[in-house]
Amino acid sequence: MTAQFPGIKPSERNFRLGQFPTKVYRALSGATVKRAFGNRAYGYELQLTFTNITDTAASQLIDHYNGTSGGFSRFTLPAETFAGMDATLTSKIQSPTQIKWEYTSPPEVRSVYVGRNTVTISLAGELDY
Repeated sequence: MTAQFPGIKPSERNFRLGQFPTKVYRALSGATVKRAFGNRAYGYELQLTFTNITDTAASQLIDHYNGTSGGFSRFTLPAETFAGMDATLTSKIQSPTQIKWEYTSPPEVRSVYVGRNTVTISLAGELDY
């Protein structure tokens, strides 16, 4: 079982909603037909930036990445990840609570001052039923 993602409030979040499985067919005449293959989105993306956090907090984020076997295991995000957002917006982003996240790349750590770091994490989410 993967350890819980650290409850650190990010300085910045960049969220992209998932897309719905559709396919567009185009005839030689230019006419198009669009076909839906499901009613649930996939491919959520979330980039988190933690600005000027301590070495201890940066270590917790790195330890979590290592605990997922380098991004192999999926996990859920705690409420602190979305802290500071309006409840209405949070419910739209995290409304399908079945979203399981995984790392798309290792965390990027930039040392900005002695004992202070900026960590950037990129995640991909899929619905898990």
